[in-house]
Amino acid sequence: MIYGRLIDGKATVAVVFRLSGQPDFSINFVIDTGFNDYLTLPPQAVSAMNLPLYSSTQARLADGRETLLSIHLATIVWDNVEKVVPILASGYKPLLGTALMEGYHLEIDFEDNGLVSLEKLSKSN
Repeated sequence: MIYGRLIDGKATVAVVFRLSGQPDFSINFVIDTGFNDYLTLPPQAVSAMNLPLYSSTQARLADGRETLLSIHLATIVWDNVEKVVPILASGYKPLLGTALMEGYHLEIDFEDNGLVSLEKLSKSN
C-alpha cells in the first residue's frame, strides 16, 4: 500500500529514488491521471540526479504544442519493490502518471490534507 496526501487540491505521493553511491531519497509527485506514462521530472532535477539518457520522444503537451523530450532511466522503490522506470524530462513539477499506477486502486479523500492511497489489486483466477 502506498500513501500520500491531498495538498493544495493535488493528490501527492512520495517516490523513493535509489541512485548508485547515494542514500535513498524521496520526491513528492503530483498524481496526473491525464498523463499515461510513468514519471516526469523537471530537466534541472534530471540533470542534478545525473540520470542516464535512454532515448527521446515526440510528445504533445497539455497546451497542444509538440516537443521533443528526453527519456531517462531511474531506479525507484515502488510499494517496497525496486523498479527501473522511464523518466520524462519535462515541466516544472514532478508528475506521476497512470503507467506506474497500473494494477492499483487509487483512492483520494478530497479535503485539506486528505488521505491518498494506492492499493495493489488482487488478481483473482
